[in-house]
Amino acid sequence: MKKLISLFCALALMAWVPPAAHAAGQENQVQAAFHNEQTGRYESPVSSRVVTLTFEGAPMELDVPALIRTVDGDGRTMVPVRPIAEALGAEVLWLQEERQVHILRDEEKLVLTLGSPTALVNGREVSLPGGVSADVARLGEAERTMVPLRFVSEQLGAKVTWDNDAYAAHVTLPEPLPSGRLTAIEADDKAQSVILYLNEAPRYKVTDLGDRVAIDLFDFVMEETPNGRLTPRENPVIDAVRWARHDRSLYPDRSYTTRVVLDLAEGCVFGAHVTVAGDANLYAVVVTTHPPHTGADLPAGPGADFDPTAFTVALDAGHGGSASGAVYEEIMEKDITLPITLRAAELLEEKGYNVVLTRSEDVYMDLYDRCTVANNMGADIFVSIHANASVTNLDFEGTFTYSYPESVEGERLAGFIQQSVVDAADSIDRGLLTNDYVVLRETYMPAALLETGFMSCHRELERLIQPEYQERLAQGVARGIEAYLATLPSKVR
Repeated sequence: MKKLISLFCALALMAWVPPAAHAAGQENQVQAAFHNEQTGRYESPVSSRVVTLTFEGAPMELDVPALIRTVDGDGRTMVPVRPIAEALGAEVLWLQEERQVHILRDEEKLVLTLGSPTALVNGREVSLPGGVSADVARLGEAERTMVPLRFVSEQLGAKVTWDNDAYAAHVTLPEPLPSGRLTAIEADDKAQSVILYLNEAPRYKVTDLGDRVAIDLFDFVMEETPNGRLTPRENPVIDAVRWARHDRSLYPDRSYTTRVVLDLAEGCVFGAHVTVAGDANLYAVVVTTHPPHTGADLPAGPGADFDPTAFTVALDAGHGGSASGAVYEEIMEKDITLPITLRAAELLEEKGYNVVLTRSEDVYMDLYDRCTVANNMGADIFVSIHANASVTNLDFEGTFTYSYPESVEGERLAGFIQQSVVDAADSIDRGLLTNDYVVLRETYMPAALLETGFMSCHRELERLIQPEYQERLAQGVARGIEAYLATLPSKVR
């Protein structure tokens, strides 16, 4: 059985005897001999510069001084292991047979093998800076195990700063985390927005940096991923969302600030294309984007072939072109929504309705342009067709229909479509929802967004790609629209 003893107890019996006085100008030097683990002998003593060491602003009491050890021209500050580890709230154990120092604190575990240029951090092998290993050093009559100061301190969450003028190393503990938490960052392409979810009312500052926008959340941190990056899938304004945790170096009067940076697409600017608003009720900061006008050749109004006595229905096949939508099992959402939409258009035209399509082929169409098409054509209703997905529950399936919050007619239209599609497809009825989606918000007429089913569920995906099932969905959409329009007064003849 391996014998486990405390390193300090094993060596504390040997008191350190200060070296003899040095020549003038050498009072900050000590003679140190490091043990060579390969030969089993001490190397010849070398003159090492003494380092002043402070912890939380106060000098550390050391029976052996911190010193500089140079290996292949790379100098590193070395300190006795026990004082620095215990100051950081850790326990030190020595495994004699393995020649290892174990530094333990709660769930954290550092293992340094004497003479090895690598260490284990929670079971993961990492290289020691400069390859300077932990080793036993002899100073006078004293022997102590010396470890790299910065590596051990930073692995245990402390910060080390160096004062070259004073030849001093200062170790400080991180400030306690604030109560504010950035709980999630979500890019909602249908709403053309990025939402920063918080656990408290937002405290923030927005800075226009030209090709990017910085949102500084004061006294908020994201614990699990303090630094990260998110790429919206279909946002023509925001290329990427990046975030990082900062200490007082960013704002001296704030112990912690999380900075969220929005990288803007070429030609997009803050104010015209990006707005930021805090919502104390939702506990969120909402970034809403408004893409520049695409210059697309959009219809200015209905043509001569439109029957002025008939209702006009705008049908929107979700996604298209470079905007694939959800992708599961190499199947793209855009390739599901288009055939359903085209078939629903045929069925409605056969009934005598005017039908406007935002896209009739696999092309990219900006969300705002889709709304402009419907508005310019004077559509009486707008219906957008999509397929859903869940990243958390791959067994979840069923049909939803959305309307804009507080839109009475939009909710009525969504109700007719939801019921008709569920009946026609025999799908699971997941009910009605509201959301601030662009195509629901920017259209002038009652609007609904249908989520036909979940592509993330293999069973439902298999149904969604079958022509027979797509026909049933299209029939449901057409019948729901007819049922809703039947409740409205007839068009003036």
